[in-house]
Amino acid sequence: MKMRKFLIVCISVLCAAPTIVGQEGTKDHSELFPKAGDYSLGLDMGNVIKFIGNSFSSAGTANFPANSIVEPSITAVAVSPTIYGRYFLTDNMATRVRLGVGVNNTTSRAFVYDDVANIDNPLNDDVLTYEKTVDELKSRNNQYELGIGLELRKNLWRMQGYAGAEVLGAYIHERSFSTYGNAISSTNHTPTTYDFVNATTATPTHRDLDTKGGNTFHFGGGLYAGADFFITRNISIGAEFNLFIFGTRSTEKIGTVETYKLDQVYVGENKITPITGGFATRSLGTFNISVYF
Repeated sequence: MKMRKFLIVCISVLCAAPTIVGQEGTKDHSELFPKAGDYSLGLDMGNVIKFIGNSFSSAGTANFPANSIVEPSITAVAVSPTIYGRYFLTDNMATRVRLGVGVNNTTSRAFVYDDVANIDNPLNDDVLTYEKTVDELKSRNNQYELGIGLELRKNLWRMQGYAGAEVLGAYIHERSFSTYGNAISSTNHTPTTYDFVNATTATPTHRDLDTKGGNTFHFGGGLYAGADFFITRNISIGAEFNLFIFGTRSTEKIGTVETYKLDQVYVGENKITPITGGFATRSLGTFNISVYF
């Protein structure tokens, strides 16, 4: 509740700032706008709006808001949140760089029944008394996106509208590694194994050791238009609409699998998904805050 009140007060202050700063300056407010050689750094604020909206609407459910204040909104083709950087070539023209980086590396572990240690254990039929070992899954999911654009800007009172075009590229890399406490052997062809996908214990005949490939590339361009309202010389808030047009290509995904075959532990490759490709469009709206220096 305190956080919600704090956010509401902050946004109210931002909106009221034009009247607070007084009436000084030129009639057309040209002193507020960035000049040739200036830089700016912007952030998408859609996640804050989502948080405040859900704070006032529980929809009859408990434990709201449903969205965390740190949850990113969708502001890009592959990666969000996104940071915007601008360099003003002239008073009314700027280059823009849109950068997104996402890293999601996780390690999951689970206890499973120890097949070997419990062979001579007279209490091996009770979860409280049998020996356990650990299975582990490491997942790596890294995402990168870069857009480079050129935009034209036009002043209107304290507002500066803009429109531009960009080229973009994105890359999504995925890989996983598995290790098991119970080894496949001549006396244990189907060891007890934890299935992290279904969150259950099983005794499979084949087990994944690692997966690689299946990496996705996005490439294309986009058009965008928006408007920034200048609260002060160095701060603006604004809204933007984006239309992305891009191609997609995913590489072949291959898994390394182990099993017991021909009286030995056999490790081989399993082709999971072939090369795929496609074409898509995506339209997005964002709410931004920018700082100029």
